[in-house]
Amino acid sequence: MIEYRTTLEGLAAADLRGFFAGWRKPLTPEQHYQILQSCAHFVLAYDTATQGVVGVVNALSDRVNFAFIPMLEVLPEYQHRGIGSELMRRMLDLLAGIQCVDLTCDADMQPFYERFGMLKSCGMVVRRH
Repeated sequence: MIEYRTTLEGLAAADLRGFFAGWRKPLTPEQHYQILQSCAHFVLAYDTATQGVVGVVNALSDRVNFAFIPMLEVLPEYQHRGIGSELMRRMLDLLAGIQCVDLTCDADMQPFYERFGMLKSCGMVVRRH
C-alpha cells in the first residue's frame, strides 16, 4: 500500500536510495534529503509493505505568487502505477493558492503534465553537467 507524506519524520537520507535513474549526474541520497529539508513543499510516496520511499515531488516557492517544481521522481520498479500522477495532483493541491506554477521537462514528458492543466511554454536554462 502506498501512503503519501509531507514530512521527513522517521526517515533518513539512506531511505532515498535508487532515485535519479538515467541522470548524467545523479544526486546522492544525502543531497536528495538536503533538498527536501530546504524546499517549500514536498510529497513522498511511501510503500508500507517495503517501508521505503518510492516516489517524490518537490516545489520551491516564495509562498505568495511563484512556485517551481524541479523534480518528480518515481523509482523505476514503481513507475506506471499512477504514483507519479498522484504525487503531482497532491503537489498542485498544496500549491493551489499560488498563481504561477512552473516546471521544465523534456518534450516527451509534456503530455503527462498537460493532463494536469499545465501549458507548454518557452524557457531558458543553464545545465552544468
